[in-house]
Amino acid sequence: MLEYGVADPVQLAILTKALNDYCAKHRVICEQERERIAIKILSLFGRGVDDPDRLATALERAA
Repeated sequence: MLEYGVADPVQLAILTKALNDYCAKHRVICEQERERIAIKILSLFGRGVDDPDRLATALERAA
């Protein structure tokens, strides 16, 4: 989980992969749309969804 609003390198890798995988799967190329998805990912992660598979599943439901 994010501590003091900062992700460690492992967490950052999970967040980045979640964003890139989702955008590739859904062919998202618009920067504004990627930013919207990134905010959703951070929100999920901040609520304790930190497993990559659970994060991807929760993102599919939220998006």
